[in-house]
Amino acid sequence: MKVKLITDSTCNCPEKFRQDLDIDVVPLYVVFGDKSYKDYVEMSVEAFHRRLAATSEMPTTSQPTPEDFAHVYEKARAEGYSDAIVVTVGGKISGTFASARTAAERTEGIGVHVVDSNNISLLMGWMLEQARQVLADGGSIDDAIAAIERIKANNINVFAVTDMRHVAHSGRIQGYERAAQSTVKIRPIIRMTDGVPKVIDQGRTNRAALEKVFSIALAEKGDCAWKRIAVVHAGIPDQAAQWVETAKRALGYNGPVEVIDFGPVVTVHVGPGMLGVTGYWA
Repeated sequence: MKVKLITDSTCNCPEKFRQDLDIDVVPLYVVFGDKSYKDYVEMSVEAFHRRLAATSEMPTTSQPTPEDFAHVYEKARAEGYSDAIVVTVGGKISGTFASARTAAERTEGIGVHVVDSNNISLLMGWMLEQARQVLADGGSIDDAIAAIERIKANNINVFAVTDMRHVAHSGRIQGYERAAQSTVKIRPIIRMTDGVPKVIDQGRTNRAALEKVFSIALAEKGDCAWKRIAVVHAGIPDQAAQWVETAKRALGYNGPVEVIDFGPVVTVHVGPGMLGVTGYWA
């Protein structure tokens, strides 16, 4: 059994991570005006933020087509893979999962197993990382998918937003209306909840909002032990890197911490300046 791992570009996985785990990535699209760009491929993180800073035009996003996924499945089949495990961005917030599943139903000669992550960003990569470990240990496809489901059931993805324009324009964040209408500038705190990004709290200052991010993460984890955490951000790499030690102390975590940019597509919906944490526990 030879298994290809596949995800979409909202995974935000570093290149070495993808190479080490043999992961192929299907890009979503960033749309400025009437022109679309493949996430990370035709629109890098740096180019996206330069474009965003230079224009008042609000970008949008678009999901991959079934044909985009079918091309990657066929490539895997041609390379001798017997199966593929596909983890996509949450199906409640994107049609990406539906495109991946439609393509799987049309593909022959390779078993394609599509899993809805119910989430975004590096959690998707960690799901595939655990799947690869299970397979390396001799587990079955079902065992690998069960490992993915365990991370889906035991994770946190929570962050504070500073730019409400993108949140309001996107309309995909549940509960954003109150924050958008506030006469006082506040920092909404957004958490992925049952596959949907929801405003669950707010802070009057960045510091207050980020302290609440820690409190929410710790409360959700309870007495369980962290397996992995990462600092996630949107276009503020220096600030995010400086925040790592603060996050480790606040969360009681001593392991390595990735610093992950949410990338062009996700930043379209949360705006630049976002900062938060993601992680999962045993």
